[in-house]
Amino acid sequence: MRRILLLPLWMLLVQPLFAALPGLPETVDADGFSQRLGFAPGQRHPHHHELLAFYRQLAAESERVTIETIGRTHGGREQVLLVFARPDRLADVERLRAGRVAASRAGDGPPVIWLGYSVHGNEASGASAAALVAWYLATADDDQVRQWLDELVIVMEPVINPDGLDRFAHWVNMHRGRNPSADPNDREHNEAWPNGRTSYYWFDLNRDWLPLTHPASRNRIRHYRQWRPHVVTDAHEMGHRSSYFFQPGIPERNNPATPERVFELTAKIAEFHGRILDAAGEPYYSRESFDDYYIGKGSTYPDITGGIGILFEQGSSRGHRMDTPFGEREFNNAVANQVRTSISTLRAATALGDELIEHQRQFFAEAREGTRGGWLLGDDGDPARAHRLLATLLTHGIEIRPLEAAIKADEREFQPGRAWFIPADQDQRRFIEALFATPTELPMETFYDVSAWPLQHAFDLPLARVTRIPSTGQPLSDSALGASSAAVPENALAWRIGWRQHRAAAVLAALLADGYRVQVFQMPGRVDDIEIVRGDVLVHAGIQPDSLEPVGRRLQALAREHGVSVDVLTRGLATGGADLGSPSVPVLEAPRPLMLAGEGVSSYAAGYVWHWFDQHLDQPVTRVEALNLPGNLGDYRPIILPPGRYERLPSTVAEQLTEYVRDGGTLIALGSAATWVQSLDLGWRFIEAADSKANKDTEAGPERAAYADFEPDFARRLIGGSALAVELDITHPLAYGYTREGLTLFRQGAHRLRTSDNRYATPGRYTDSPLVAGYLGAETADKIAQTPALAADRLGRGTVIRIADDPLFRGYWAGAERLFANALLFSPLIEATRLPEDD
Repeated sequence: MRRILLLPLWMLLVQPLFAALPGLPETVDADGFSQRLGFAPGQRHPHHHELLAFYRQLAAESERVTIETIGRTHGGREQVLLVFARPDRLADVERLRAGRVAASRAGDGPPVIWLGYSVHGNEASGASAAALVAWYLATADDDQVRQWLDELVIVMEPVINPDGLDRFAHWVNMHRGRNPSADPNDREHNEAWPNGRTSYYWFDLNRDWLPLTHPASRNRIRHYRQWRPHVVTDAHEMGHRSSYFFQPGIPERNNPATPERVFELTAKIAEFHGRILDAAGEPYYSRESFDDYYIGKGSTYPDITGGIGILFEQGSSRGHRMDTPFGEREFNNAVANQVRTSISTLRAATALGDELIEHQRQFFAEAREGTRGGWLLGDDGDPARAHRLLATLLTHGIEIRPLEAAIKADEREFQPGRAWFIPADQDQRRFIEALFATPTELPMETFYDVSAWPLQHAFDLPLARVTRIPSTGQPLSDSALGASSAAVPENALAWRIGWRQHRAAAVLAALLADGYRVQVFQMPGRVDDIEIVRGDVLVHAGIQPDSLEPVGRRLQALAREHGVSVDVLTRGLATGGADLGSPSVPVLEAPRPLMLAGEGVSSYAAGYVWHWFDQHLDQPVTRVEALNLPGNLGDYRPIILPPGRYERLPSTVAEQLTEYVRDGGTLIALGSAATWVQSLDLGWRFIEAADSKANKDTEAGPERAAYADFEPDFARRLIGGSALAVELDITHPLAYGYTREGLTLFRQGAHRLRTSDNRYATPGRYTDSPLVAGYLGAETADKIAQTPALAADRLGRGTVIRIADDPLFRGYWAGAERLFANALLFSPLIEATRLPEDD
């Protein structure tokens, strides 16, 4: 006998018990769904743990579904995958999954459909729709569902971003009254900073499919590689003033590496979405606003790795109820559309199954056709940085082999033990080419996301394309990339840590945080036949506090933990350069960093900084609301300003920071914050650039332009995300550890730094032709050429470091991270450099 569950009175008051489930046929059991979830759809926003309990109960009750934990997020929340199929196929699911790579090459079925929901936590209609779709697949007894289960394998990622979803659910639920406000200005619809869109460290996980900075992305991609799905859905929300969007999107802005068949199949699938939304009387659009250019998004990554990715964007209710141009939208309305297009995706996959399977077979066959050679990748003398890139490539399923004999290519020598070969003859050749591509002439000027992402430049590593296959060993595995370092003797006169090493900053920061006295070499030299370069760290046993553990023992542990090599020095007298007790080898100060956060600050950029401190440097950073700066700012050094809209903050913020610098403090300003600090009353002395003739208006006023030309004109002046070349002064403390004067930085935004009249204060400038990869309008390129990319000015008793770019961009631009580490740890070394005649 079926048990009847009595629901709470509040549930009965808000919604009828047997109301139809949003987007599903009326025959589907609404009562059973609400009993298992604990409340009816739309009553409130479910938290992640409630959804997990629902899915586990569903898997326990139904032989059509299995549930698997694939990992945990940075916030410790479980990531799960559900798999739906007919019972006999589901019982053999491990063998099916193990055979998917071979099946994808051979053109064997069944079609695998991957349904993904709510990569942005505050785009929550997707996560609630996933629960309804799962219920439908697991319990409905209609012909449609039986056909899907018989002909397809459906993999569901019901919550891609559990950390953000919980942040958002807490916000909207705590602001929901008995009578939810539909006014867009209501507090429920306007989350507090940093809002629920982002991940635990405030990153956008929908931009992380390529760099795989976060465990949530790495966990997904490992399983994605095994399943090789034919179709992948990506359920999002957009502003409340919009209706509903599904791809194909803007055809002129698709990635040229994507096969034309992808767009043809996407258009065929779109017909099914249109039909189901028309039947429901819902407005929509499909060829505007969004593109498929950046391959690190959830709807584009599949297109270039063998599948069909489809983006869905639902006009949001941003809570429970919202006034829109289309009328009042309740949360259930938004959920219903996501359910409908999940259904239409499955209908399309069933109808087009043979075409999807054949497309995938052709995709992998074409990837290997006519391939020659591959790519050589070197470690640049920094194995840890190279291993970090190699680990990312391996997670993407890319084959990599160690080099066994030296080879010269592009005027570089690639040595065994320090270089690897990536063969072109593999399934993911298209993807590899896209990872390393450096296009500078693009057919479009407007991009929904960045226009370039060349990983060899991001990691500042040598890469060469070769047509002949060199002598190599067996393919690498993840286990071959563990951190390693030579044993460090516990007793010595002193130890030297080479600053070129990727993890050296973490070792130095730990020693300083512990209270050890650590020095830094400021000039090149030689000690004990060891070549010393600027920035190398010296740990002298004779100057350490007696109260601490012997420094050699601590250094041993840190070297093992971070995979850093440490050299022993047996004498204090140098054979070249500075002796160990020289004024040119000063003792460093331990930083006590503070970062501005909150309203006015980019949560993304603040997240990049927090993530770098927490995960890379392994140290804390104090995060303070920009609107509530403490009175003891002088206790902190440095203060970090991520990009933001500081001009919107009260003038008291500028006044406090100005006083802080005058009293001897250090500011590190990134991106747009670097231009804002130029407005502080600190006695700046800039060289004023003459306005170009093109920018001067005539007496009759500016030349008239067509209204329709605004968007392309705007795109030409904006730097939406490009890789730009910078010339470094490697003698400056901010460039310590770099051995080449050229570096590629990632750049967003149209801002330009002003040039100090102090010629020693600009250790980084953009080159005459700065574009390395991506889109950069000709006029913008001319304006940015030879302007500061990195500047350090002594003002009053303090220092202001301006960095035009974000060296910690999305947590993967590893080649630039040392710039930030230098600003943090070596800023006290920056001295006043104004010549007497300049005053």
